[in-house]
Amino acid sequence: MKAGPKAKVDGSPLPFRPRSTGSKRFASFAEKFIKVPKGTNAKKALRLRDWQLELIGSVEDAELMPRTAGWMLPRGQGKSTLVAAYGLYRFFTDGEGAVVVVVAVDERQAGIVFNIARRMVELDDELSARVQVFKDKLYWPTTDSYFHCLPASPASLEGLDFTLAILDEAGVANRDAYEVLTLAQGKRERSTLICIGTPGPDPNNQVLADLRNYAADHPEDKSLVWREYSAAGCEDHPVDCQHCWELANPALDDFLHRDALVALLPPKTREATFRRARLCQFATDTDGAFLPAGVWDSLSTGRPVPDGAEVVIALDGSFSDDTTALLVATVSATPHVDKVKVWQKPSGDDTNYRVPVSEVENEIRKACRRWQVTEIVADPFRWTRTLQALEAEGLPVVEFPHSPSRLTAATGDLYQACLNGGLSHSGDSTLAAHVGAAVIVEDARGIRLSKASRRRNARKIDLAACLVMAHSRATWRATHRKRSRTRSFTS
Repeated sequence: MKAGPKAKVDGSPLPFRPRSTGSKRFASFAEKFIKVPKGTNAKKALRLRDWQLELIGSVEDAELMPRTAGWMLPRGQGKSTLVAAYGLYRFFTDGEGAVVVVVAVDERQAGIVFNIARRMVELDDELSARVQVFKDKLYWPTTDSYFHCLPASPASLEGLDFTLAILDEAGVANRDAYEVLTLAQGKRERSTLICIGTPGPDPNNQVLADLRNYAADHPEDKSLVWREYSAAGCEDHPVDCQHCWELANPALDDFLHRDALVALLPPKTREATFRRARLCQFATDTDGAFLPAGVWDSLSTGRPVPDGAEVVIALDGSFSDDTTALLVATVSATPHVDKVKVWQKPSGDDTNYRVPVSEVENEIRKACRRWQVTEIVADPFRWTRTLQALEAEGLPVVEFPHSPSRLTAATGDLYQACLNGGLSHSGDSTLAAHVGAAVIVEDARGIRLSKASRRRNARKIDLAACLVMAHSRATWRATHRKRSRTRSFTS
């Protein structure tokens, strides 16, 4: 592939002159130039299904090309591959100065579609000979055309002048970003914004739901088209209803494998999550609880972590109003966990209360004498001095910043471990209460723990936060023993 700004490219026109128009013309382009980049039929010509052509046709076959299209499909339908191929089609056929932009909640998510498009270009000699490839864009010097990927932050989208914009994961997209994109239109005779995704967790606050409602209320408005594949209206059916699966998943038994849906049925995933992701239903959690009823209790052994065991200690610390907690987990593929200690503000309105930091530090030192501590893991926010002091004493401190990407992966792993019996616990009542109080925050990146309420008297979840960190690090340590160094503390 020709990469970089100074690479020479083939300046001749793309050899593509079909007699067909609309969606059929796109199908001809895909069959001639686009190869499936991965998965089922990888490196074979992209042969579009009728339902995929119908989606493209909602834009390309319209008497007057719509300014906005909303496409709602469950996960696993090849949405990213389809919009990447369509983006390349518009990039190569929209003429002089074409601009295609892929926008998602963050750069990583936008990069999914962009990297599929980049790989499609790499797999075809005619396309790759004409394009310069950069980290976040494709450039065709012959027509001065661009294919960008951008995060959905309004500041990064100001000033765009696109022929095609694709707003990925519109079910959780930032509304301000959507409005910047849609208001950017009008500079060109032909430009379209495609909002594509699955329903988000809040049906009252998402771009996709609003487009759906508007299309239903204003069928006469031809500037907007709406297409969906869902089991809407069948919310009272069980989640394993095969009829619902077939209604919502046009790729089922084609490149979406039925056994994958079976493997993800509740309680392995929460019912509301399964309905949104796999049936495209606007479902909300009934209580938002992290774990289904009875799961945590079933993991209790009634036994503490044995003295001398190889463990990870997790600290979730606060300063004044909140709770500070310590939790211990054995280093194992199936950790055993227990509460070490919890410090909580006394009841009442004591504005002078402060967490006894020295007492917390001494409790950590005691834990290091009781067990073989491989890591003391904590988010350094507000506790940097404590972590530095402990590390200066030779204790194995590991920082665990609470970034969304890190917490999402760790929370998902913990959830699966609990459902599949991949951990056990002592049965401590405070630990059970904190886990029971934790609820889920969900976005395009996945799930994370949160409090049900931010009120001062809300139920605490600090031991649950410790559990996320401890499980992540204990299981990692168990599978990376050759690189680990166990330290003990004796004094």
